[in-house]
Amino acid sequence: MRSYLTAAMVIAVAGQLSAAQVSSMFRTTSHDFGTVARAAKTEFRFEFENPYPQAIHVRSVRTSCGCTTPIIETETVEPGGRGSILARFNTGTHTGARSATVTVSFDRPHFSEIQLHVKGYIRSDVVFNPGEVAFGTIREGTESTASVDVDYAGRSDWKIADVISQDSFISVKSDEISRSGGRIKYRLTVTTNSAAPSGLFQSEVIVQTNDRNLTRIPIKVNANIQADVAVTPQMMALGDIQPGDSVRQVVIVRGFQPFLIVDIKSSEFDVRYDPTTEAKPLHTLPLTLSPKNGSGEVKGKIFVKTNLPGDQVVEVGAVYNVPVTP
Repeated sequence: MRSYLTAAMVIAVAGQLSAAQVSSMFRTTSHDFGTVARAAKTEFRFEFENPYPQAIHVRSVRTSCGCTTPIIETETVEPGGRGSILARFNTGTHTGARSATVTVSFDRPHFSEIQLHVKGYIRSDVVFNPGEVAFGTIREGTESTASVDVDYAGRSDWKIADVISQDSFISVKSDEISRSGGRIKYRLTVTTNSAAPSGLFQSEVIVQTNDRNLTRIPIKVNANIQADVAVTPQMMALGDIQPGDSVRQVVIVRGFQPFLIVDIKSSEFDVRYDPTTEAKPLHTLPLTLSPKNGSGEVKGKIFVKTNLPGDQVVEVGAVYNVPVTP
């Protein structure tokens, strides 16, 4: 089978990437944070993808303003892979209208640069403590509550008129704690209910004030909502497997309480593993998988049964290819 390279890919192999080609790797090259409170956790992730036949390496990042700290989250991105540059707005040390240009330099496969742009307005009169609503790990199907204090210094009649949640499973209540002249404190109580979906969750709530301008102030909300039992990875791509051969894969099963692995079954594989004899909240399971039958691309599931209440089972998807013998 012949392979074809697009014109852009040929340039990537043969010479320096143009600015337009580097820019096309990014989903966006600019972001407006809007109006944010002082000390609020404010950051944006610039994501990019490598469409070229060679690995891309990020050599360095630099910023035009101390109001923004750029962070390389992925130094090397293989062909078809994804990476990111994090831009962190330094709301604890800067105020007012701020903007920055973040220059990202690549040195493989060839030298190239791209400029990313951020801007925002950091209020000096409103401070969040802490700077975000961080729930940490929450058990799926349960409620959890976190609070943030809002400190204001300015007008004596200032108040929070409303707090708006963008998600039906998050509710917010604001209570005035103190008021003395122009120094005012509120406490936001944020609650997730049992309908919150499992997985990593990131959102924000909007504080609506009675200011004449800049009435809306966002604050980030994040949580890791974890099921009673979860498995990693949830999908395995096993590649080509010759008839009669087997492959080894490792899966990790974790829960909120110690448990045992009772059984592992699959209709597409013979599964060999070492039975667990110790109840613990995390199991690392080396599996030996032997396809039972099939030809061409085969999709299947592996079922891991635990002794948790209700004998809970987690599923691992698997896809593999059995070469067709001519």
